[in-house]
Amino acid sequence: MKLTLLFSSILVLSFLGCKSQQYTFEELPEKQLIFGSGGGMTGAVDSYWLLENGQIFHSNSLTKEVNKLESISRKEAKTYFLKLKELSFADLDFNHPGNHYYFLEEVNLDNSYKIVWGSNNHEISDEYLDFHNQLKELIK
Repeated sequence: MKLTLLFSSILVLSFLGCKSQQYTFEELPEKQLIFGSGGGMTGAVDSYWLLENGQIFHSNSLTKEVNKLESISRKEAKTYFLKLKELSFADLDFNHPGNHYYFLEEVNLDNSYKIVWGSNNHEISDEYLDFHNQLKELIK
């Protein structure tokens, strides 16, 4: 009986220890993937923060509200961060917004790399467009 109780206690504690840390928008981790869009008639900017633990936050520049959205799995989040690393934003200098624009941003420690597109005169590679579209699917 004591052995069963001990085993049950260890099992419960191990599950509690596996839960990844949860963040608030005021205290985000050092590594973030930010994406979104802005402009148009209102000039509003919708930004989304994906964290490595799968948490997603949304902010709107007009309402000034920040909401925590439904999280994705840590494993799925890891695939997006690996893709982000492959795209290598640090090597790309692309800032060509249009009336309506889109952006991807990598935040890592004290560095931040951002690309912005939307101008009809400057096209961005399909791999960045595809990545942005995949990220947008997370929030639907």
